[in-house]
Amino acid sequence: MSRNKINDMAIAREAQLMFTYTQGFAPIGSELNRWKGDIIVSSSSGERKIPIEVLVPLKYPEYPPKVMVLSKNIRHPNIEKNGNVLLNITHVWKPDVHVYQVIHALISLFMKIPPQFTDAQGDVRTIPQKAIVQSREAVITPNQQKVEDINETITALQEKIRIRDDELRKLRVELVKGTNETIIKIEDEDLVLSKDMDKNETLLLQAKSVALADLLSTLDEKFKDGEISPVDFAKLYRKYTKELYIVHKKMESN
Repeated sequence: MSRNKINDMAIAREAQLMFTYTQGFAPIGSELNRWKGDIIVSSSSGERKIPIEVLVPLKYPEYPPKVMVLSKNIRHPNIEKNGNVLLNITHVWKPDVHVYQVIHALISLFMKIPPQFTDAQGDVRTIPQKAIVQSREAVITPNQQKVEDINETITALQEKIRIRDDELRKLRVELVKGTNETIIKIEDEDLVLSKDMDKNETLLLQAKSVALADLLSTLDEKFKDGEISPVDFAKLYRKYTKELYIVHKKMESN
């Protein structure tokens, strides 16, 4: 899988999470890496909306998204003159952070340090109270749950890999011993080893090929379902694709 395809899948997944966990934000046209929306804050003149644009870079998640305030009449210590927003979550960037979490961090910042408006009137509107993210727990809880789910998925995948490695080691032991035919289970299927060492090597390679292909398929499903982060997916995908390639080369040479 190419780098661009992995990036496209990551951005598509981020779009799903944005629609699920944010309100008032939508992609600009058909570009899923550019989002625009409003954050509602309270001011002395009433509830105000702050227009925000989020740009997801081509090298996401290696690099953080860029957040811009589009209005010129807002003053805040974390907003630069050009509208760029300084956030700790993007400054100390971790590739497993999602775009919607950056939006939540900005909302939390505005709750702690309300922005000041330089105009007298501005755009004022009344909205239902539930449309504003008020509770800090409401911001943190989805993130914590997501991290727990990802960690559980990674642990399950690692355990599955360990079991397969143990099964392959057992096969190799039987080959070294040069025993008579024996039956060993791999993925609930019986694999028969004979005295023919070349044949045994071929069977081992075939078994490993099937195991790696199944692992890659499971990995892809977990990523599409959002159960594993783009960074972990990319690392594991490269690792097991490389192993599968080596196995296929060995099978061709046999």
